[in-house]
Amino acid sequence: MENAPRDILFSILKRLPLKSVLRFCCVSKYWFNVIMDPDFRNLHFFQSPTEPTVLILSQHKFLRENVVSMSPLNRKDHKVHVSDNAISHMVGSHPFNLVGTCNGLLCFTSFNQGESIYVGNPITRELVTLPKLSQIASPEPCTLVYGFGFDCLTKKYKVVRIFYPTPVQQSFIFENLDTHMTAEVCTLGATGSWKAVQGFDRHPFGQPIFANGAIHWVVHPRFLVGHRNHRIISFDASKDEFMATPHPIFASTFSIAELRGCLSVADITSSLMKVWVLKDHMTNHWEQEYIVPINQPLSLDRRFPRLISIYEQNEVLLIWLQDGLYSYEPRTFRRKMLKISGFPTWLDWEVCSGFRGSLVPLGAYCDNGCGEKDAAYFVSDMELYSRPVSALVCEQENAEVLDPMGFLFR
Repeated sequence: MENAPRDILFSILKRLPLKSVLRFCCVSKYWFNVIMDPDFRNLHFFQSPTEPTVLILSQHKFLRENVVSMSPLNRKDHKVHVSDNAISHMVGSHPFNLVGTCNGLLCFTSFNQGESIYVGNPITRELVTLPKLSQIASPEPCTLVYGFGFDCLTKKYKVVRIFYPTPVQQSFIFENLDTHMTAEVCTLGATGSWKAVQGFDRHPFGQPIFANGAIHWVVHPRFLVGHRNHRIISFDASKDEFMATPHPIFASTFSIAELRGCLSVADITSSLMKVWVLKDHMTNHWEQEYIVPINQPLSLDRRFPRLISIYEQNEVLLIWLQDGLYSYEPRTFRRKMLKISGFPTWLDWEVCSGFRGSLVPLGAYCDNGCGEKDAAYFVSDMELYSRPVSALVCEQENAEVLDPMGFLFR
């Protein structure tokens, strides 16, 4: 099998979990080259049985550098815990904010010396710095919103950047209701620049998710009056157009998520959560898939949604709220409260839901002028703790150094 034809290896390896494929990189140089083939790397993501997980992204200072450690959340019995081994560490001279995930890639922003945007694959340690922005946000108070998605027609990844005047709330009434919204999009591997796109009469708000071929946000609260079934704004990644996504009438508190590649809504009341899934975005067909009893809310931080994360793993729905973590088995209608252990002790951490590690390549986007390589970089546990991290610009690690990833999802 060491020199088996490439098409046979493709057919066998594409069905294996990512962890197994990474181990097979060590069989021989020939196997490594087959696995690192861009065609196989894309094929494996869309046909492999890799289960989604939740990543805990923890930021801390290491000497003069900022390090983002990406650790998976694992579930076993009645407990969930953060893995002792990080999938990867991203290093730079300034803090990062997570935009979102798509096909195993992560998108980040940073605001140290100007605004910077990055797209990286924590498994292969490839990282791209997007081109400088063509439009600068107004010096007046404004809200910046981002989105990250995939154009299924051109097979290109896109980052959307939006800014608009920040509304001022006075006694439950929003002032400064300027509806002007500026938006632009950057396509990785295309022109290498940002392109202005037409805005929308309602503004996006909060953390985006990518599903059904579009990037979705909830509508800013100031635009909810009279639009009870138009509270989701979407950006079509193929048409580069904003649109409202109609939906059933939900309670006042709801959050959006991605389940099995579909836009989903967690409609939350004080003691019940209903999960709706957009089955067909062309006909706008929604189905209610779950009804899960939850406890009365306790000591919530009203600045953030009650729902932190929701995803499916091994036919079990995992629901992570500010005040509790639940598992729900739809076949038996059993709901369990889970204990949480092993969380980072530092305060700065973010949650990336539904992450599926992949070998999706970014190398092609580094070589055609779309991005730069030297603003930040990935390192392994071994590299992070066995030597000081230089504050100088570091070259991107060689893509063949994959052995430290052998413990992925252990």
